[in-house]
Amino acid sequence: MADIAQNNPVFAWLRRFFGLLRGTDVEGTITEIRQGVRLRGSNIWMLICSAILASIGLDVNSTAVIIGAMLISPLMSPILGVGLATAIFDRGMLRSSLKNLAIAAFLGLLTSVIYFWISPLSQMTTELSARTTPTLLDVGVAFFGGVAGIVAGSRRNKTNAIPGVAIATALMPPLCTAGFGLANYNTPVFLGAFYLFFLNAVFIALATYLVAVMLRFPRKELPDGETDIQVKRVIIGFVVITILPSAVIFWRVVDDVREKGSVESFVEIECRRDNRQPLKWEISESEGQKVLKVYIVGDEITNEERQRLQTSLNSYGLGDLRLQTVQLNVSIDEFRRLNTDVVTNLSESVRVLQVQTDERAGRIQDLESQLKQLQERSDPKVRFLYETKDLIPQILEINWAEQIPGEDNAKQPSEKLEIVFVDNVDERERARVVRRVQARARMLLADDLIEVAERKQPMTDSGQ
Repeated sequence: MADIAQNNPVFAWLRRFFGLLRGTDVEGTITEIRQGVRLRGSNIWMLICSAILASIGLDVNSTAVIIGAMLISPLMSPILGVGLATAIFDRGMLRSSLKNLAIAAFLGLLTSVIYFWISPLSQMTTELSARTTPTLLDVGVAFFGGVAGIVAGSRRNKTNAIPGVAIATALMPPLCTAGFGLANYNTPVFLGAFYLFFLNAVFIALATYLVAVMLRFPRKELPDGETDIQVKRVIIGFVVITILPSAVIFWRVVDDVREKGSVESFVEIECRRDNRQPLKWEISESEGQKVLKVYIVGDEITNEERQRLQTSLNSYGLGDLRLQTVQLNVSIDEFRRLNTDVVTNLSESVRVLQVQTDERAGRIQDLESQLKQLQERSDPKVRFLYETKDLIPQILEINWAEQIPGEDNAKQPSEKLEIVFVDNVDERERARVVRRVQARARMLLADDLIEVAERKQPMTDSGQ
C-alpha cells in the first residue's frame, strides 16, 4: 500500500504541493528559538511596555492600542521553546522555557495589577469582558496561529506572517485582563482571563510540538520506546484536561445564543399584535426558576391569553421558562406617536449631519485646491510663470511649450516659453517683452538655452 501511494502521481503532487520539508531551516530555527527563550535586558523592557500598553488599551477600550501591545510582546518565544524542547527532547531548553514563561507571566500580571490599581478609570469595558469567557473557538485560534507561527519561523526565507500570528494568538491582553480582575478583586474575571492565557499558551506550544515532529527536527536525546509513549500520553492527557472547561463554556454560549434566538422569535410572533407592542424582554432567576419577563404597551394581555402564551413556549423549546408580562401604562397610539417623534428627530439629526458633512467636504476640497496651487508654485518653473505674468502687464498668457526633438544634430533649446499678448501691443513692444522675458528666464533658471516666442491667440468664430 505504501509503495502504491508513493508511486501514485496524485500523492506525489500532493506531497509537493503541501510539503514543508523543502525550505526548512532546522538548525537556524532551533538556534533562534533557543536564543529568544531567555528573557533579559531589552526583552524585559519590551514585556513591561507591552503590558502597560495592553492595560491602557483595555482600560480605554482601544483596539488599536491593544494590537500594538500584541505586536511588541515577547511572550511568544518561551511558549515556542516549550513546544520545541518537548519535540526534540531537550530537557535544558524545556526547563529554561518554562522558567522564563513563568517569569514573563508574573511580570506581565504584576504590571497590569499595578496599572489598574492606580488607574482612575479601571471599569469593565467590552475589550475586557471579551476576554473572560474562552471557548473552543479560542482553542482553534491559538492552535492554528501557533502552526502558522512555527511554520513561518522555520523557513529559510522569512515571511511577514509573524506579526499576524502575534495579533491572532493574543497572549498579553488576557494576561492583563487577569490583572484587572486581581486589582478589582473580581475572581470570575481573573479566572476566566487567566484560563484564556493558559489555553493560548498550551495550544501554541502543542502546535509547535506537532510541526517540529512533522518536520523531523533532530532530537537532542533519543528516549526508549516506553519513555516516548509516556511523554505522548502526558501531552494528550494535559491537552484534554486543558480543553474541557472551554468546551463546557462553548456549549453554554451556544445554548444561550439558541435560547436568545428562540425568545426573540416567540416575542415577535406570539406577543406582537397590531394593538400591542413588546418593548423589551429579559431572562432572570426567581425562586430557582428562569423567568422570561416581557414589557408590553397597548392592550393588556388577558389571563387566558397569558396561559396560551405560556403553553406556546414549549413549541419554541423554551418550556423551562415561566412567562411574566409587565404592562406599561402607555397606549399604543401614544407609543406610535413617540416612535414618530423619535424617527423625526433622528431624520433631522441625519439631515444636519449630512449638511455638516457636505460643508466639511467642501472645505476639504478648497484646502486641497489651495494645497495643489502651493505645490505648483513651489516648482521654480511654475513660480516663474506666475511672477512674470504679474510683473509684465502686456502678457495675457505665458506657458512652457512642449518640446519636439529635432531631426538634425543642431543644438536644441532646453526649454521654450510661449507668450500670448493682450490686445493693442505693437510689434516693437512685443519684441522688447520677448527679449526681457528670455533674459529673465535664463538668469533666474540658470539655463542659457531657454528660448521665448510669441504664440498668436486662436481665431474666434467670427474671424476676429
